Amino acid sequence: MDTLVEQERKLMALLTRRVHETFTDARAAGVPAEVFDDVESIAASMAAALPTTHVYDLLVGPFYDTGGLTRWWGISRQAVNKAVAAGTVIACRLDDGQWVYPTWQFTDARTVHPHLIALWKALRTAADPWTCAVWLRSPQPELGDRTAVDWVTTGRSVEEPLALARADAERWAA
Repeated sequence: MDTLVEQERKLMALLTRRVHETFTDARAAGVPAEVFDDVESIAASMAAALPTTHVYDLLVGPFYDTGGLTRWWGISRQAVNKAVAAGTVIACRLDDGQWVYPTWQFTDARTVHPHLIALWKALRTAADPWTCAVWLRSPQPELGDRTAVDWVTTGRSVEEPLALARADAERWAA
């Protein structure tokens, strides 16, 4: 497993190469330099895609915060709030009131994996968001000690973890 220092080096090398390629392409296309004038905003947008760190990272993280998610999705805070209220994004509230969104729920297409939402909704009938998020990231013996997240995001049927989620939610509600 890589250390944070190693991960940072890898990210910086890749980012440096991609930024260089972008500027090379821009020069070749005759793009005016003014397009890149707001370097602070560009850097902030790039950094927004990085997961934030919280004490809960060890259990269910890493996370995006609301600002990072709005920039990554290219939508407003109100749209994120509507997704939270509708239960179409997995969100947990920190003690300070800030919302965080586990990164593992998102597909490469920047959507929320639909099977994770089905599991989330089943669990949320009987438990708070943190309990549900921990359940989703905890190894389940019935799934060969895989987490429900790993199970469904690797293409397995949602039916087995959904039955487990419903059974646990029923037990929690009793």
